[in-house]
Amino acid sequence: MAEPPLLSSFHPFAALLKGGAADWLEFDRPMWLTRAPGSADLLGGPAEMAGSLTASLALGRAVWCAIQNREDDEIRIRILRTPAQGGNLEWVGKISTIYTKKGPPRSLAVLREQFEQDGAPWMMKMMAVMIGLRRTHQLNTPKVGFTLVVWSRLPGEHGWGREAAKATSLGLAFKASTGLDKKRVDGIRVARAVTYGYQEVLGERMQWTPALTSGVARAGCLLSIEHGMDPIMQWAVLPDHVSVAVIDAGLGETVPAAARTAARVGAFMALSHLNRGLVKAKVKVRGGWGQVTPAEFEGGLRNHVPTKETGADFKAAFPEMDDQPWWPFIEDDQAYRLRAIAEHHVRESGRTRRFFESLHEYARSRREDQLVEAGRAMNSSHRSLQEKCSLSNETVQELVDEIRAGGRKAGWFGARLAEAGAGSLVCVLAHASALDNLRKLVREFGERHGVRTLVQTEVGQGGVLTGWWEGVLEPVGVDEPGAGEPAPSKA
Repeated sequence: MAEPPLLSSFHPFAALLKGGAADWLEFDRPMWLTRAPGSADLLGGPAEMAGSLTASLALGRAVWCAIQNREDDEIRIRILRTPAQGGNLEWVGKISTIYTKKGPPRSLAVLREQFEQDGAPWMMKMMAVMIGLRRTHQLNTPKVGFTLVVWSRLPGEHGWGREAAKATSLGLAFKASTGLDKKRVDGIRVARAVTYGYQEVLGERMQWTPALTSGVARAGCLLSIEHGMDPIMQWAVLPDHVSVAVIDAGLGETVPAAARTAARVGAFMALSHLNRGLVKAKVKVRGGWGQVTPAEFEGGLRNHVPTKETGADFKAAFPEMDDQPWWPFIEDDQAYRLRAIAEHHVRESGRTRRFFESLHEYARSRREDQLVEAGRAMNSSHRSLQEKCSLSNETVQELVDEIRAGGRKAGWFGARLAEAGAGSLVCVLAHASALDNLRKLVREFGERHGVRTLVQTEVGQGGVLTGWWEGVLEPVGVDEPGAGEPAPSKA
């Protein structure tokens, strides 16, 4: 029986495995390869609430995994890293190290202690994915050991939706190794597993937008997500000759994590005030700020929300909210600008809708004014993040100002900080013909600040859709290059 052709998206990883994992993997035996792309958000957030809308895209760069079942009970995990990153990370153990005799994973306290002793605390991220899959009934206890090799092609250390991409790629690999049919894999369930696992195991809040985007985005399309108990998603095809460039300004984390958390948690705190006021007025409560129109907000609903409040004062006023997932992230001594944050989230969903409507209208009419309108939505969102949510960075703003100065004449219609500043990504809506000049501007910016910049324009494909391959990289008796997979690059 002929081996399934290796998808072109896996060629760089397959070549890398020959040098980076030849001592661990057996290339003449079946294995699974998986991939999941990084992502960037164009509009929406930072809080994801019922009725709110976000726009995102998958990137061309991704995280890859190779997993191969063994004949014994040993588990081997290697994360490939360059010498500049500190070299590879490795952990070797047995199924019994992770799982009890009855099947479930060992307690988190036992696992943390074990991995600390092994010098591999990063293994808890692996466990976050495993446990998330188990809790959502998508993963069985492995009957045999396995070898897992992970490689990320996402640049730098911050941004790019890297945690969601890694978790999604790992989730697909773990599911594949236990024999589950890939045709039964649901992108929303995978996203739910990784977000749940990160919350339970690591106490970290992974946003739904990058998790869903990494799983189900489609090449050449933007992803529209309306948040709720069951997210509603649609693919929006990018019109011909229109591009979204994702710029990495090379600055690393540009907004402190505390500020990003405050902008997200503050939205839920503000909503608690609103709903208490609505209950007193015997009016139906709202599930999120996306369910409040700007007219309603300005018409009086804003008055239910204090201008500013400390975390300690909020906790004293709302002790019944202590079971909410965002409660542990409230800082007692933090002063939250609740009304400003609420206003951002009220208006952000409207901006996102206008963005999609303008792109749709441009695809129909080819009127450049519609691209201008879409760009205005991005510019307005960026300004609101800066002024209402206190999410800004002077050096990133310098780059955004230069792009805006070029404007329509240069073929650049809008620019916005992505990921609330978790990295230094800036998304730009532009004519495809204007990308060369944009790259020149970004290159000059990097030279001026002594940083390494990158402009990425490929709109990638979600891992759940085509991020799977099962086969033998070197079938027995096949020696010529190109059989099963291409010969490794000499680069």
